[in-house]
Amino acid sequence: MAGRIPEDIVAKIYDENDIIDYVSQYVTLKKTGRDYMGLCPFHHEKTPSFHVSREKQLFHCFGCGASGNLVQFVMRSENLDFMDAMHMLADRAGIVIPENGAVESDAQHEKKKRILAMNKDAARFFHGCLKDEKTGAKAREYFQKRGISAKTITAYGLGYAPEGRDALIKHLLSKGYTAAETVEAGLGVSRDGQIRDKFRGRVMFPIIDVRGNVIGFGGRVMHNEKEINGYTIPKYLNSPETPVFDKGKNLFSLNLAKNSSEQDIILCEGYMDVISVYQAGIKNIVATLGTAITENQARLMLRYASEILICYDMDEAGTKAALRAIDVISDAGGRSRVIRLKNAKDPDEYIIKNGVEKFREAVRNAVPSTEFKISLVKNRYDTTTADGKVLFIDETVNIFMGIKDAVEVDAYITKVAEDVGISRDAILAKYREKSSRNKFRSRIPQKSEYQKRAERETRRTVREENTSSKLMEAEKRLLGLISRSRKLYKAASEKMSPEDFSTDVYRRVAKRVYQCFENGETPEPAMILNDFEGGDLDTASGVFYNLEVYDGDEETVKELLYTIRLERLDLKIKKETNPAELSKLFGERETLLAEKNTWEE
Repeated sequence: MAGRIPEDIVAKIYDENDIIDYVSQYVTLKKTGRDYMGLCPFHHEKTPSFHVSREKQLFHCFGCGASGNLVQFVMRSENLDFMDAMHMLADRAGIVIPENGAVESDAQHEKKKRILAMNKDAARFFHGCLKDEKTGAKAREYFQKRGISAKTITAYGLGYAPEGRDALIKHLLSKGYTAAETVEAGLGVSRDGQIRDKFRGRVMFPIIDVRGNVIGFGGRVMHNEKEINGYTIPKYLNSPETPVFDKGKNLFSLNLAKNSSEQDIILCEGYMDVISVYQAGIKNIVATLGTAITENQARLMLRYASEILICYDMDEAGTKAALRAIDVISDAGGRSRVIRLKNAKDPDEYIIKNGVEKFREAVRNAVPSTEFKISLVKNRYDTTTADGKVLFIDETVNIFMGIKDAVEVDAYITKVAEDVGISRDAILAKYREKSSRNKFRSRIPQKSEYQKRAERETRRTVREENTSSKLMEAEKRLLGLISRSRKLYKAASEKMSPEDFSTDVYRRVAKRVYQCFENGETPEPAMILNDFEGGDLDTASGVFYNLEVYDGDEETVKELLYTIRLERLDLKIKKETNPAELSKLFGERETLLAEKNTWEE
C-alpha cells in the first residue's frame, strides 16, 4: 500500500505525527505502565481494553481485535483509504507528498495550502453573510421556503454570496491574500482590469473533500429567471478547475456519506436533492459537481459502497444520464440500481410531496440496472405483435452483450423469454450469434475484489488448517522478541529463515524484520504494518502488540525454537500414513526430546 509514496516520506509522516497525540482526540487515554489505555472507539465497551503504545506507535484493542499503526487508526476512525489517510497526516505535519510519481515543489505545495486556507476563509465569510440579520435575510428566507433547517445549514456550512461586486475579494485581501491568488483559487474573476467576486447574489454550497478540506464552491440563484438584462443566468455556478479542485474527481457530500453505516451510496444530480435527503435522515447520498459522472467519481464512491443507487430525474435527459452512469459504474467494476420516483422531478420534490418513508420505500425498490435498461427498450415496442417482439429481443440482446457476468446474462434471458413469450433457446441462439460475431465466444467475467479476497482467504485457510495454535503462538512470540533485539534476531536467524514460518503473514513479517537487521536498521513496526490490510493486518499487528513478549532473552528464544520444531514434527506425524516414514519421524522426535533434556540439565 505504501509503494505509491516514497519510503522516506512515509517515515517522515510517522515521525511528525505522534500516535498518542492523535488518538487522544478521539479517546481519553490514561498511562498504564508502558502503554496508554482507554475505551475502544471502534466498539461499545465499559471496561477499557484499548491500548496505545508510544514506543511502537501502534494501537490494539484486546476486546474487538482492532489493531494497527497511526495511518490505520485514521483509516478506521475517518473511513478513509490509505492514500487519503496519509495525505491527511501529511497535511497535519506540513509534509509534501509527491503527486502521480512527480515530486511536488515547495512552491506548488505552498500554493495549494494557500488556496485551501483561502477557501476555508471564504466559506466562513459566506456562512457569516447568511447569518447576518440584514445581509442574509433573503437567503435565509430561500432556505426556509425549501425546508432547510438551521441544523442542516450548519452541517453543510451553507452560506450566501452578497450582491456587491467585490465583498469577498475585499475580505480576502484584508486576510493577506493577493488579488491574483483569489483569481487562481476561482473566487475572483478579472474583467476590464478589475478583480471581482465570481459568486454574487447566490446561496453557497461549500464542496468538501473526504479529508475535510474546502476545495471549491457551488452557488445557486434564488430565482427561476434564465435571463436578466439579456444575459444568460446559470441556475448553478461551480468553482473552475484549480490546483486543489477537479470536478471529475470529487463529489458533493461524500465527506458526510462516507461515514454512513449503509452498504450503498445514493447518487443524485443536485446539491439541494442531497441536502433534503440528508436532512430527512438518509446520510448515504452524494451528487456530481455539475458534470456527467466520471469513472474517477465512480471509483471514489465504490471505495465506500458495494453498490451505487442512481437517483436522477426520470425525464429524457435524466434517463440518458442514468444510462451513462450505469455504464460508467460498470466500467469501474461496480454494480448499480436505479431509483424510480413517480410524480416528482427529483428527490427534494418527492420527499416534500410524499414524505421520507415513501422515499425509503423507493430506495428499497430500486431496479437493477439491467432490468432498468430492458424496461426502457420494452416501452418503445409493442411486444404483443410479432414485429415488436423481434425488434425488442434484438435490442435487448445488445444489452446482454455488455454484461460481464455470465450468470446474470442467463438469468435475464430466462426472464425476458417468460415476459414476452419467446422461447429461451431462441433468445440464447440470438445472443450466441451476436457473441460470435463480436468475437466474444469465450466471455470470462472479471472477478470482483470481494471474490478475489474470498478466494485468497480460502487458500490461506486450507494452508493453515494443518497449523496448530501452539505453533502459531510460538512463532508470533518469536517474531515479537527478535523484532526488538538484534542479539535475539541473530540467535533465531541461525535456526530459522523467513520462509520457515508457517503462515504467509508471519513469513512476510519475518522477511521485513530480517531485512531491516541485515541492512543495519532497527525494525519499525509502524512502517512494517503498512504492507498489510484486513485480517492480515490484525495478525501482523499481533506480533508487535503482544504483552507477553516484553521480556525475553536467548533462553526464551531457544525454548520457542524448540517448541516450533516439536510442533512441526507432531503435525507431520499426525498426517503421515506410511509406516516407514512414521518410524523415522518418531525417531526424530525422540532425538529432539533428548536434546532438550540435555540443555535443561
